[in-house]
Amino acid sequence: MYLSFADIFDLFLRFLAVGQLSLLCHYILSKNQNLSSALAVSVNICLCAYLLLTAPIPDHYYGVLRGILLFFTEVAPYLLWLLVLLHFKDNFQPTKWSIWIKVSIGLMLLWFIYFFGYIKGSGSFHQVNHLIQLFFIIHIIYVAVQEFPDDLVQARRNARLVTIIYTCIYLILILILELGNAVIRDSSIFSIVNAGLVLVSTSFFSWHYFNNRFTEKTKTASVEEIKDNDNYPPSIPLVFKNVYQQLNQLMQDGFYTETQLSIKQLANKLKMPEHQLRELINKHLGFRNFSDFLSSYRIPAACAQFEDITFIRKPILTIALELGYGSIATFNRTFKAQKGITPKEYRNKFQK
Repeated sequence: MYLSFADIFDLFLRFLAVGQLSLLCHYILSKNQNLSSALAVSVNICLCAYLLLTAPIPDHYYGVLRGILLFFTEVAPYLLWLLVLLHFKDNFQPTKWSIWIKVSIGLMLLWFIYFFGYIKGSGSFHQVNHLIQLFFIIHIIYVAVQEFPDDLVQARRNARLVTIIYTCIYLILILILELGNAVIRDSSIFSIVNAGLVLVSTSFFSWHYFNNRFTEKTKTASVEEIKDNDNYPPSIPLVFKNVYQQLNQLMQDGFYTETQLSIKQLANKLKMPEHQLRELINKHLGFRNFSDFLSSYRIPAACAQFEDITFIRKPILTIALELGYGSIATFNRTFKAQKGITPKEYRNKFQK
C-alpha cells in the first residue's frame, strides 16, 4: 500500500485527535461514572471510529474492523442527541422510559449491528439513515438554541454554544457531503481539512473541559429562604446585597406577573448587567432556569387563588394569564411539574 505525504500527514492529524479523545475518555470516567459520563465517552469513541474509518486507507485493508467502525460512526448522532438532551433538559430522564421504548431501542441497536456491523452498510437504509441523522441533528440545534436565553447555568450556556457552533454545524456539513458529490468527499484535500477540523475542535473542547468551562458550580438555596427572609440570606455575597434586596422587593410587589418577562427585562429594571443577575439567581439562589425562578413566585400565587373560595368562578386561564404565563398549556405543564397534579385537580381539593 502506497501512502503519499498528504496521506501520512492526514493520518498524523487523525492519530493526534484519537489520542486526545482517548485521554479525554479516561479523564471523564475518572471523574464520574454515571449515564452522562457513559454517553460522553460513547460519543468520543464514535468520533474515534469515524476518524479511523475515513482515513486514507483502502477499505479492504480494514477487514472485519470496517463493520465495527461503521457501526459506531452511524450511531454517533443518536448518542449525541441523548447526551445533549440529558445536559440541556433538566427533566429528561431516559432511565425512566417505559419498557417498550427500551425494547424498541434494543431492537434498533440489533438492526444497526446487523446492517452496519455485519453487512457493512450495503443497502438503501444507509442513505435513509443519513437523512434520519440530519433530523436528529437539527433537533439538537433546536434544543440548544430554544432555551439558551432562559438558561442561567453559565457552564451549560457554554456547552450550548459549543454544540451549536462546532458540533452540529460540523456534522451537518459532513452529512451534506456524504449525501452529495463523492469526488469532493474522497479528495485528499477534504480528508486533511476534515481531520484538521476534528483535531482543532477536540483541542478546543478539551482545553475548555480541563479548565472547568463546562463544569457547573451552582450553590443551591431553598425557595422558602429566598421569600421569607427580608434580609439577604447567608449565601448572598455582600457585593449582591443591595441588588438582592431590590430583587426581593420587586418580586414581592408582583413584577413576576409581567407577561413574557425575560431576564434581560428584569436586569434593565434593576439597572444591572444581565450576566451579574444571571449569576445571582443561579449561583446564589440556586435556580437553573429563569422560568423556574419566576415559577417559584407564580405557582404559589396561583395556589393561593385556587385555595380561596372567593375565586371559585375565576377561570384557570385568566389566573394563568394574569400571573404572566403566555398560554394555559405552559401554566398547566409547570404547575403539574411542581405540584404533581393539574391546576383543576388542585382547585377541586379545596373547593368541594
